[in-house]
Amino acid sequence: MKEYLKYAVILFLLVLIQKTLIWIFSVTEYSITPDIVLIGIVYTGINKGKIGGSLSGFITGLLIDLMSFSFIGLMALSKTTAGFISGFFMNENKIDKYLSGYVFVVACFICSFCSNFIYYFIYFQGSGLEITDIFLRYIIPTSFYTMIFSVIPVIFARKKMFRR
Repeated sequence: MKEYLKYAVILFLLVLIQKTLIWIFSVTEYSITPDIVLIGIVYTGINKGKIGGSLSGFITGLLIDLMSFSFIGLMALSKTTAGFISGFFMNENKIDKYLSGYVFVVACFICSFCSNFIYYFIYFQGSGLEITDIFLRYIIPTSFYTMIFSVIPVIFARKKMFRR
């Protein structure tokens, strides 16, 4: 129970940072920002599997939806999907190796791409934007930017391994 509470507190803090401070790292005229909540969801999914990743994705997505007063349930759907996909990267024998290597970064990119595809594809329905514009302006840049930020936990995990 203590371990799940730790994940909940960390994810809640990531949601607060995402909604309040992440605009500092905004790039391009479309305000592309890294999705640090998704990085936390991927971490949870790799550690706790598909159900743990899905549950953390749903709760954090719903919390973001409620804080932004926009399309309620859309972020919850996209984050739940990302959490479920991250559970496929779980391997109980190699968790430390995954969290300290390139597999975590690749998992973050794949999950971010899927999450952003679901979110932006539904969000921009009826807006007149073509699917190629959505891909080139939002989905791909956000996924790559999130992937770049996912290197930070890998660096901390490597430092922790060297201290042992």
